[in-house]
Amino acid sequence: MWNTITSGSEWHGEFQNKKKNGEYYWVHATLSPVKDSSGVVTHFLAVIEDINERKHLETKLADMAERDPLTNLFNRRRFEEELEGWLAQAKRYTIHGALLFIDLDNFKHINDTFGHYTGDKLLKTVANTLQKRMRYTDTLARLGGDEFAIILQHANIGQAQLIAKDILDLMKYNTEGKCPGITASIGIALFPEHSTSLETLIAYADLAMYNAKEQGRNRACVYSHDQEIQIELRLKWKKRICDALKYDRFVLYVQPILDLRDNRIVRHEALLRMIGEGGELIPPSVFLNIAERFGLIHEIDRWVACKAINIIAEIRKTGRSQCLEVNLSGKTISNTDFLSQIRQELEATGTNPSNLILGIPENAIVETAGELHNFITSFKDIGCRFALDDFGRFSSFNHLKHLPIDYLRISGSFISDLPHNRVHQHLVRGMVEVARGLGKQTIASHVSSNETLQLLQEYGIDYAQGYHIGLPTAISEIQKTS
Repeated sequence: MWNTITSGSEWHGEFQNKKKNGEYYWVHATLSPVKDSSGVVTHFLAVIEDINERKHLETKLADMAERDPLTNLFNRRRFEEELEGWLAQAKRYTIHGALLFIDLDNFKHINDTFGHYTGDKLLKTVANTLQKRMRYTDTLARLGGDEFAIILQHANIGQAQLIAKDILDLMKYNTEGKCPGITASIGIALFPEHSTSLETLIAYADLAMYNAKEQGRNRACVYSHDQEIQIELRLKWKKRICDALKYDRFVLYVQPILDLRDNRIVRHEALLRMIGEGGELIPPSVFLNIAERFGLIHEIDRWVACKAINIIAEIRKTGRSQCLEVNLSGKTISNTDFLSQIRQELEATGTNPSNLILGIPENAIVETAGELHNFITSFKDIGCRFALDDFGRFSSFNHLKHLPIDYLRISGSFISDLPHNRVHQHLVRGMVEVARGLGKQTIASHVSSNETLQLLQEYGIDYAQGYHIGLPTAISEIQKTS
């Protein structure tokens, strides 16, 4: 600056000035040399603008571009930049480190039950807890939702596992009393041992985190190369599911449901099957978890519901009526397009919505309590009915009284050995009483003997289903007999 103006040129720039009280502030200055008649600089003219507020705003905007506004941790973009830098050093200098993926367990339930204010407060508590265990060289970020990540620099597998254990212990201690049941699942991937690719290392840490959840949650799992087989297998199943949707390789079978009050088949449950490459039928237990993991379950549930609607419509053309119950994934409850898709199919086929019964799993009550009520109410408003599948976990009873469910499908685990299990007999009787008190009807699954059927009639169960009632059959069979 000084060289510029003493040489006779004008200078523009920004710098920090100091007030009389010692406080620094930012200014923008234009310094112009003033010359005499002979061209000699005699003094200077300064035009100074206080830009302190603007500089603070610029700093804030820069922070917003790389910081999570709720927790003030690094966001995903800045996290990936940091990780990319450390992976580059790992490749060049063989620096060792670890990536920790942290996902809160049951956070969605807490958010839905206690509200977003409590959820946000909990996320701040978790962020503070994670910062307490970090070393000054580590990088912590919130990736979004209830997902956090930590880059551990100069760390081996033992150090990474120790830090993960400390995090789990600290989290339980620091959140105790604030919200029920908050724990975390942690996935650990090492660099350069596992990978020096950003995308691959993140995928490995994510897979390890999901393994921690599958093993019971509230634990940490380290990625191993053996898990590559899992990845390859899951990707193969993902392709098979996509192909089944694209080339119409899904099919519905149906199983009859008996009304125990008049011993009459009143409706059927639609059961999804995939047609394998050799023509074999593949049950949903084989591929539905993969579909949920890769976000394909929404399309499957849409196909199942629309297929059932068209079957009902085809049977109606023969002058007969048919009710079908279809099973939905709990993931579909968050699908905002599902209602409009089903309403459109009902209207296009002229199908009576009351002939379509939507079954939802009981765990959806706990995991999506807030969304579930709106989901059910929206479909009830257009005339559809609802069944709660695998009923029997008493943790759902408190929520149940607030949900407009029509039918409670008692879990087959209570029914299959009913004649020989006195505990299950007492439990089933209790479930019937609860259902009656709530004005809901009951369905017993897995009925395999006449002895079981007689007990169900004695207990006042409304409907029964199982191999003793009828085996799953092709749709063509009910189209003939409905």
